[in-house]
Amino acid sequence: MHIQALRATATLSILLWTKVSFTNLGLGGAKMNAGGRASEDTYQKSADEVTEEAKVAQERAQKIVNNDLENIPYTMAITWGSMLCIYLIEDESVRDQHAMAQIVFYSLFVIARVGHSIAYAKGLAYPRTAVWMLGFICTFAIGINGAVASFVVAS
Repeated sequence: MHIQALRATATLSILLWTKVSFTNLGLGGAKMNAGGRASEDTYQKSADEVTEEAKVAQERAQKIVNNDLENIPYTMAITWGSMLCIYLIEDESVRDQHAMAQIVFYSLFVIARVGHSIAYAKGLAYPRTAVWMLGFICTFAIGINGAVASFVVAS
């Protein structure tokens, strides 16, 4: 099971990075439409072409990126640290329990972060809050799982 957890962690990490990349590309497009890119980027819309809707879309896209930056890097670091602690457990049945928890919580975290971006983009406040909270709880669960695993390794 620990090999599956390692594979799941690696796969989910690249899926999460892909999501972050698309979110960043979306911000670049929103900035182009709102004239918010660097002044030398002459292909963007000029100030007289920019609509209020484009400005709002840029602000929303920026907030999505900022929220990702506030949550994803820390959780990825915690997740890989947890994976290391799980991997070092010698008792196979205990290791498998921690590995399964890793898979479940990190999967839920990734789903929550994708859901958060979708809800934010669509302006859905309550669903956005709900999936943010799910991801936040999963981060703690992953960290606690890894911390507990580290004590099993030491015993």
